[in-house]
Amino acid sequence: MFLMETKCDNVKMENWRIKLGYCGKLVVNSIGISGGLCMFWGSNIDVVLLTYSQENIDVSIKELGRKAWRFTGFYSHPDRSQRKHSWNLLRRLAGISRLPWV
Repeated sequence: MFLMETKCDNVKMENWRIKLGYCGKLVVNSIGISGGLCMFWGSNIDVVLLTYSQENIDVSIKELGRKAWRFTGFYSHPDRSQRKHSWNLLRRLAGISRLPWV
């Protein structure tokens, strides 16, 4: 599960991980009451962090009995004039791995 605009830190997201029954998590803390990203996953999934920023969490995922694939949880800048930076980030991320990408 990928969440954006959590407005939370690692401690609060750990409480949610436990409440929701997930095995693992990655968190990009919010800055004040703005932003924040989180990814939760279950016990039958291996997740390897490739890269992260205030705008993305990029991982490879290996599910039991399946081939590895890549997931990028992404949050674009809300100001349209700044979205060119978001597109540039996606272009840079595209070159990190050759795994099938979602």
